[in-house]
Amino acid sequence: MDGLASQMTQHAGWRSAVLAALGVYEQRLAAAGLCDERAQHRLARLRARLADDRLTVAFVAEFSRGKSELINAIFFADTGRRIVPSTAGRTTMCPTELLHDPHQPPSIRLLPIETRLHDTPVAALREDPAAWHELRFDAGDAEALARALDSVRETIRVPAPQAAAMGFDPDEQIEAGADEGLAEVPRWRHAIVNYPHPLLSQGLVVVDTPGLNALGAEPELTLRLIPEADAVLFVLAADTGVTRTDAETWNRYIAPSHDRGRFVVLNKIDGLWDGVRDELAIELEIAGQVGSVAGVLQLPPEQVYPVSAQKALVARLAGDAALLRWPTSCFLSAARSRASNCVASSTSCSVARCRRSTPGAARNSSRNWSSPRCAGASTSPSR
Repeated sequence: MDGLASQMTQHAGWRSAVLAALGVYEQRLAAAGLCDERAQHRLARLRARLADDRLTVAFVAEFSRGKSELINAIFFADTGRRIVPSTAGRTTMCPTELLHDPHQPPSIRLLPIETRLHDTPVAALREDPAAWHELRFDAGDAEALARALDSVRETIRVPAPQAAAMGFDPDEQIEAGADEGLAEVPRWRHAIVNYPHPLLSQGLVVVDTPGLNALGAEPELTLRLIPEADAVLFVLAADTGVTRTDAETWNRYIAPSHDRGRFVVLNKIDGLWDGVRDELAIELEIAGQVGSVAGVLQLPPEQVYPVSAQKALVARLAGDAALLRWPTSCFLSAARSRASNCVASSTSCSVARCRRSTPGAARNSSRNWSSPRCAGASTSPSR
């Protein structure tokens, strides 16, 4: 996270420098008699864009890939507890934005799901306070923050025709044993969390998206939030790999709109440590999975990051630097190089093939936790 914070600081410095240069440029235009109304309008638009320039990153995943735990590890470990609900199944029921506006109190704003019955998009409702339900909290009170964020899990039961009118498939929303004719749908359409995290205060905006079903039901996600994001972080699970629904989400919603700024987090790699295989065999399997994911999604292996969000959260809560670097080592950079060769010749990289080509590199780099290159390779994705 320190590396990202440094880059955000550099980005803010760049914006300030450009704004200053823009002011000098405007003065020189005026001195030369060239600053007409049209030029003033264009300069004003540039200043407004630079002053409010934000970096938006969309977190996209199917259910149970560990996306919420990754957000906990990155943004909320300093609270001393897990903040975003992270359990098996669905925990994010509506698109949730994390940002910081210093002019507004810490709060979560919730847009009722019933607003889908009208044709008004979320973008048009953002500036209408009457349309939102606001819950304020003390940013220093972890329990209050967790209770506020738990709201995104809430659901309600509505008649099946009403669920269909809101864009849901009633047959998929009606659970066994539920009241006849009632469908369970998210209570909220959209959530905006205003929280003074250092990264958010520097202009980072995180968009936490629900799973595939919600992507299909909320046009705002597919038409604006994901396409307009500066980067997309696609979260997979090592125990499932790229499933059919993962591939569908990637091919329909991410690949068409993001030639650049798309990254994959291969989460839950701690599940590969079974107490039977040695470290070399496990690291080779991680390398094989990185190569396989890169091949299926047609990405360079350098854009696939194997991590354990749960171990990262535990490590940050406990202040355990060694665990934070666990379990990857400098072997990862060498393995990615081999995975690149595999991807170039085929769409996947087998563990056996990597085993034949990298045992020396793996032995030389294993357990080298103190190396700066190692620390950078292993900790940046997890944080």
